[in-house]
Amino acid sequence: MSETFRRTIHRVGAVASACFRPVDVAGLLYSSIMRHCFRQCGYGLRLPITASIRGYRSIVIGNNFVAMHHLHLYAHDEGYVQIGDNCSVNTNVQIGGAFGRIVVGDNVMIAANVVIRAAEHGIIRGAPMRHQPHRRGQIIIEDDVWIGSNSVVTSGVTIARGTIVGAGAVVTRSTEPYSIVGGVPARKIGERT
Repeated sequence: MSETFRRTIHRVGAVASACFRPVDVAGLLYSSIMRHCFRQCGYGLRLPITASIRGYRSIVIGNNFVAMHHLHLYAHDEGYVQIGDNCSVNTNVQIGGAFGRIVVGDNVMIAANVVIRAAEHGIIRGAPMRHQPHRRGQIIIEDDVWIGSNSVVTSGVTIARGTIVGAGAVVTRSTEPYSIVGGVPARKIGERT
């Protein structure tokens, strides 16, 4: 065996061991099993084994959905979540469709620590907060949207096509197409060119 061939084999082995870490293999196996639990799920699903999911039968996922660690995805209690094709979700993201409805379009990127919650707690005086009823709501995130880290999207909002939500924003109102929003509460600070 020549030295060049031996070095090539060694490099291929190093690349393979870097690409196929046990946690990655476990994630691939988990994804291939879990895709059959959803109401509907396209090909190319990549879920981490740390994902927390409730209400599988009320969740529809398109093709090539990729999530990093600690995804919280739920649609129980008469909720509904639909995620389009080619969407990616970073670490520690909550997509909460319980008591409401969330629809995410195609080619959407959601950065780390984002909270998207369709329902709200009631705020009636005289009753403890933990006993307040949920108020149903809806969130629509159209195609080609980027939601920056540590952002919050509240009930009743439509994030229009092509919008960029700046890091740390709290989106309480619907956006305009191809706008850039930021702040608390989020307001338009620019437009995509």
